[in-house]
Amino acid sequence: MPSGARCGRLEVPENRDVPTTRTIKIPYVVVPARDAVKKPPLVFMGGGPGSGTIQLAFFFADLVRDRNVVLLEQRGGDRSDPDLDCPEADKRFADMFTHTEDPYAEADTVADAMQTCLKNFPGDPRGYTARNAALDLRDLRVALGYEHWSLYGLSWSTGVMAQLAALDPAGVDAVVLDSFSPPSVDFAQNGYDGLRTSLGPAAYADLTKAAAQLDAHPQAVPGHNPVTNEPRTYRLTGDDLVTLVHSAAYEVDLLPILPLLLHQLAAGKYGALNTLVAVGIGELVSHNLGQYWLMQCQDEVPYRTAGARHARPVIAWLAADDVVCGRLGLPRSPATTRAPVRFTQPTLVLAGAQDPITPAATADSASAGLPHRQFVEFAGIGHAVVLSSRCGRTVVTAWLDGRSLEQCQGEPPYQVVGPSDLHLTSRLAATATGGYLPMVPAALFVVLVVGWILGWIVHAVVRRRVRLWNVLPALAGLLFLGSFGALLWSEYDVLPARLLLGVPHLAPWTGVLLVATLPWWTKARSWWSAAAGLVWLGGLAWFTVVVVLPS
Repeated sequence: MPSGARCGRLEVPENRDVPTTRTIKIPYVVVPARDAVKKPPLVFMGGGPGSGTIQLAFFFADLVRDRNVVLLEQRGGDRSDPDLDCPEADKRFADMFTHTEDPYAEADTVADAMQTCLKNFPGDPRGYTARNAALDLRDLRVALGYEHWSLYGLSWSTGVMAQLAALDPAGVDAVVLDSFSPPSVDFAQNGYDGLRTSLGPAAYADLTKAAAQLDAHPQAVPGHNPVTNEPRTYRLTGDDLVTLVHSAAYEVDLLPILPLLLHQLAAGKYGALNTLVAVGIGELVSHNLGQYWLMQCQDEVPYRTAGARHARPVIAWLAADDVVCGRLGLPRSPATTRAPVRFTQPTLVLAGAQDPITPAATADSASAGLPHRQFVEFAGIGHAVVLSSRCGRTVVTAWLDGRSLEQCQGEPPYQVVGPSDLHLTSRLAATATGGYLPMVPAALFVVLVVGWILGWIVHAVVRRRVRLWNVLPALAGLLFLGSFGALLWSEYDVLPARLLLGVPHLAPWTGVLLVATLPWWTKARSWWSAAAGLVWLGGLAWFTVVVVLPS
């Protein structure tokens, strides 16, 4: 926690509509202002539902140094009492990608796990709604003694903050809606529309082509279940690919590589699937899914349109929503909670131009009726503007301070990667994330070079004799490691995700240093030299397959 932060637990009714309901406890953190001049506090709640909140205490404390920052965890979320997490449902959700059936059929086992978790839950699931989360925030303001404060909502919690601004008008002086998810709009349809917008026409066409190919010929990809870390073989269909790409499009540093990645997949080059599986499935189960489904099954899923439910190809987690919620049988929230947002406080609406789940156009139109609204769209940004964009953070602080907004939103943080920007080989990233065994030849090569250099130095110091011929291959190996590492670092420093698809064009040519030493090995006679030569050839073969050969 930041220096001086104060932690506490808010006790609130579990279901405010039932007088005899039990009390639940929700953790919160108050970070005092760091500057002398204090302004009204800023309160934040995470998105999801099911995403954590308190872990962003440092981030928001640095964002607004002249205000107290208050962070309230979501009811039923991580660290709260009760915690609605359902690990078995998380595990089975990740395992959906190991099968090739329709996602609606694959989700049956997830629904079974959620039913079991709900059956064993001792509380009242009807209390876990966005409206109750808004009232939790109101109760926290009163408990902390604040006359009024400013609100920061992110994704799902933008709906919570919109409700709070209407429910507690005297206690709210300003509202920031980042990646606005309007309660009046079909969330699932937003997902499908947002994916098209995020990728653009050409990349989306490549996605649908690659998805059709995977439907005809599913691809087996080795990996691990991120919940249990058990090894898995994922068998990817077109629906799985669409789901993983949609998940990847949330990340601002993956957006620039998605068009090239999809172009490669559409051409039948599936090497990048390994990394896409590791990133995408990990993101999908990074939330508290038990809490997510208890809330969504009441507030949002019952109001989805039939068109969004039966879209093809399918975004698997949206299909799982329908199956799980159909089985849990929870009551839908009142239709009044789905009304267009209406409040009068000054409002800043932030939108990423490539947001795959809360599209900018939807956020703009749904908030247009707010009387004191400023809408800012950021080029090259996906979901969660404040977390993804330095410009976005500048705009937020300027708006909260009443200053004119900096005009930086038209500049994307990264340039889109094209096929001429890299030597295309996805094997390096796949090998680096594929466990220890694929890295053994490279590791042995590094140990050989470093050990050889160190041994030569010790020999030179002790015997005071230096024979460069004896260490020539090691010096070439060291030069190779340094130049290859420097090239990779230069690429990483620009955008780490570029290395998922390839390496700098000069990187394969560093292997010339390894080839140039081969005549030296023909003159070696000792058993040690023979063993070292085998390690050297193994390293050269590894470099040729993983880096030099396109994939």
